[in-house]
Amino acid sequence: MAKKSIPELKEYFKAARRPTESQFGDLIDSFTHWDDPNVFSTHYKEKNNLRFTFPEQQADQAIDILLGNVSIDGWVEVEITGFYNFQNSVGVIKKQIVIGAFNDNSIWRPSLSRVIEASGEIVDNIYIGDIVWDNTLKQYKITIYHTNSRGNDYVVRLVQHSTLNAMVDKAVLSDVYTNPLIGQKKHYVHYHGNVGIKTKNPAASLDIQGRILFDADSPVVGGVGIKGYETMWARGYNFVSSDGTQNTGGFGAVGVQNNINRYYIGKYENQIVTFNPENRQSSFGGNIDVYGEAKSRSQRIFDYSPTIYLDRSENYGGYTQGIQTRLLDGSNNWFFGNAGPDTFVVSSGTYAEGRQLVINRNGNAAFQGKVEAKNFVVSATPTADYVFAADYNLRGINELEKFITEKNHLPEIPSAKEMTDNGLSIGDFQIKLLQKIEELTLYIIALKKEIDLKPN
Repeated sequence: MAKKSIPELKEYFKAARRPTESQFGDLIDSFTHWDDPNVFSTHYKEKNNLRFTFPEQQADQAIDILLGNVSIDGWVEVEITGFYNFQNSVGVIKKQIVIGAFNDNSIWRPSLSRVIEASGEIVDNIYIGDIVWDNTLKQYKITIYHTNSRGNDYVVRLVQHSTLNAMVDKAVLSDVYTNPLIGQKKHYVHYHGNVGIKTKNPAASLDIQGRILFDADSPVVGGVGIKGYETMWARGYNFVSSDGTQNTGGFGAVGVQNNINRYYIGKYENQIVTFNPENRQSSFGGNIDVYGEAKSRSQRIFDYSPTIYLDRSENYGGYTQGIQTRLLDGSNNWFFGNAGPDTFVVSSGTYAEGRQLVINRNGNAAFQGKVEAKNFVVSATPTADYVFAADYNLRGINELEKFITEKNHLPEIPSAKEMTDNGLSIGDFQIKLLQKIEELTLYIIALKKEIDLKPN
C-alpha cells in the first residue's frame, strides 16, 4: 500500500476498469493517515487477539509474550481472559507493569507491577509475570504461567502508554513450553507486593487471612468494628512469632451475644490482666510496677494471705517505702515506712517536720502529744516486793527527812528537772512509786508500834 494523489486514485476507478486489491489498499492508505501522529499517536498502542491454548493434562506449562529488543518505558497493561475448554477458566486478570529500559537489557528503572483486576476461575489457572530480559532470546518478555494441568484457551490484550514510541503492537507469542512457577501461584488484587487477604504467601504488609470488618457506615462504630457471635465468643488483637506459628499474646474481649463479659491482656488461655466492664473491677495475675501516681477511689486486695510490698530500688538514701494521704487542699498526712536505717515514722508534714510517731526497730517509740488508751500492760519488769524482805535496809525517818529537805524530792525518784530533760520510763517509774508506797507502809507500821507502846 502507498499514499496516492487524488488524480492517481481516479485512474483506478475509471469507467470499465476494476481496481485491484493493491489499488484498494492505496485508497485506504491515502485517507487513513496512519503516519499522522495527530491522528494515530505513537505513544499509545494496543495489541489485541493474541490467542493461545495450553495442552490438556500437562502441568507447569508457560508461554512468553515477546516484546523484542527495544526501548520500553511508561506502563504496559496485560489483560488475559479465559473460557471453558477442559475446565472452567472464565474470568479476567489484568496486570499493570511500570518500567524504564533501553535496548540490550539496559534497565534504568526496574519493573514494578500491580494486579488491578483478578476475578473468576481464571485466577486458579493463570499467573502473569513481569517484564524481564531473556539472555537466551536477547529480548524483553512477559511470561504467562499455566498453574493447572487442564487444557484451556486464552486471549491476551496488551496496552502501552509511553513517552517513547510504544511497541506492544509488535508483540508476538512464543511456543508453549515447560516452565514450573516457583512461589506464589495465584493473583490477588494488591499494590507493590504482599497484601494477601487469604494469602498464598504474602506474610506482610497486611496479610490478614480472615476475620476483619471495617464498616465505615456503621451507626454504632466510628472506626474498626469486631463482630461477636450469638453464642460465646472471644476476639482480640494478637502478636505472633516471626514464623507465624505461635501466639505470643495480645489483648481482646470475651462475651456472649451482644455483651462483653471481660477485656483481657495476655493470651485467652493465660490472661495476665482482666477488666470487668459491669462492675468496673480489674484483676491482675502478677506484679504491678507503677512509676508516677496511681489514682483510684478504693483498693481491695483479696487473697488467702494478702500482702502489700513496697520495695526500694536502692539500699540507702532518703525516706522511702511510704504511704501518703493527701487532702484536697494540699495538706498532708503521711505515713513513712522505713524513713531511716531503723525507723518508722508517722508525720502530718514531712519526714523532718510534723513527726507525731517514731518507732525504732528495737521497739522504742516516741509520741508527739497525748496517748489515750483503755488499758496499758507493762511486762518484763520486776516488782518492788524486795522492800518487804527481812534484810531490806529501810532508810531511817530522820535520814529521809534530811534528804527531802536537801533535795526537794524522794530518794531514788528523779527530780522535776531530770524528768523534764530525760523523760520517764513508765515501767521503771511505776516500780519506784510502788517501792515508795511499800516503804510508806513500813513507816506507818513502825509508827503504829511506837504509838501502841506508849501509855494512855
